[in-house]
Amino acid sequence: MTVLAGERDRERAAHELQRHYREGRLTLEELGDRLDAALRARHRVQLRAALRDLPGTGFPVRPVRNAAIVAGTAVVWLFWSLSLLVAFVVWLAADGPSLAGLLVFPALWFGSSWLLWSGSRRRRARP
Repeated sequence: MTVLAGERDRERAAHELQRHYREGRLTLEELGDRLDAALRARHRVQLRAALRDLPGTGFPVRPVRNAAIVAGTAVVWLFWSLSLLVAFVVWLAADGPSLAGLLVFPALWFGSSWLLWSGSRRRRARP
């Protein structure tokens, strides 16, 4: 699936190309060709083609969004873990320890923790 390039993407690519021209990595003719390709690009793949072979170019992963996903997942995990701990302590005080409870609560905690973190990893991997 190709992602459409927006006006900001094209402008960022044009600025990158101009920077590389100023730093001597591109000739004037090469700059013109690549700028033309970048400004006509409809998809990010076409923008990446205009920026190929240049160091430090590309489209970074959204670090702020990823940090927010990790922070949100950590908060949900913390509340879930605390509530599960409280439920475990209440169960332990009410019924006393048994093998079934001692196996179910840790399994539930590990399983839910794994689901939360794997879900956040998939969300962070989305473009």
